[in-house]
Amino acid sequence: MKNKIQLTMATILMLATAAIAQKHNNGKIFDEHPGIELMHKFTEAYVAGDKATLEALLTDDFKGYNGLTTNKDAKGKDKQGLIAESTYWSNQLKGFKITKRGKSYPDALEYKESGTWIDTWDVFYGIDKETGFKIETPVDRSFVLSKDGSQIRMLIFRANTAIFEKYWDTFSTKENGTIYKDHAYINTVRTMISAFELGDLDLVYEQFDDNAQFNDINAPRGESHSKSEERTQVENLLTSFEIISMDEYGYPDYLSYNGDGSTVLSWWNFRFKNKATGAEVVIFMHLSHNFNKAGKITGQVAYYNGNLLN
Repeated sequence: MKNKIQLTMATILMLATAAIAQKHNNGKIFDEHPGIELMHKFTEAYVAGDKATLEALLTDDFKGYNGLTTNKDAKGKDKQGLIAESTYWSNQLKGFKITKRGKSYPDALEYKESGTWIDTWDVFYGIDKETGFKIETPVDRSFVLSKDGSQIRMLIFRANTAIFEKYWDTFSTKENGTIYKDHAYINTVRTMISAFELGDLDLVYEQFDDNAQFNDINAPRGESHSKSEERTQVENLLTSFEIISMDEYGYPDYLSYNGDGSTVLSWWNFRFKNKATGAEVVIFMHLSHNFNKAGKITGQVAYYNGNLLN
């Protein structure tokens, strides 16, 4: 046993020694550095669309890359392409800015082999002047400097491209499905509301999936409740209020989205009588109901002035 213990200790020492031996200093990291000041100067010029300053800061062989592209043949953006990009954003966006993200700060990395890199963690922000679309997204940037550190020869930009794709879509007209004014799902909503008016709560909740979720604009944001909880709330309401009528306002729309979305939007005047005072209360109600493929309601969002029922 003693020999086994000694062998184990010897093995641990060998692994620890090997781990130490594998460390290799490949450069230094700085939080203050001339390259960081160069990056700030570039960012200021990029946001302002300052062509002359960008011309001076970028090397003639500059390349800008999307660090998240899957295109193995990507050639990158040249100097004039980057300047044109700056010109576009500075002219097109209101409130355009690139600012540090949270408590982050840039690092200057002086690599022994690959030169000086400046890494930043920022937020890209601006609102398009034509469409009103807001771009606000985290961006990570890596600047690779020239050998003498006076210019930028490469920029690697990493961001969630989905928001930029959505931005470009705002300049086109695209269909996202079909709207119907008569449909079986609309009939389901009408059946549910009519049953409500007649006091048939069993029929009301037969229209909902067992796992349906209910949201109320008067509740805390993000809070929802189950079908059984919704029924209990309605039963409690009916102890204090009598239903006079529930009248359709305008007509419902069924939105069949491209993909899996199925939603009925409807508008109603709900008329109640306060049992204690006899006063009539009219509540304008907007309802949104989501449906599953079986034709059952899976979610309800109710928009109304809840203070009228107090």
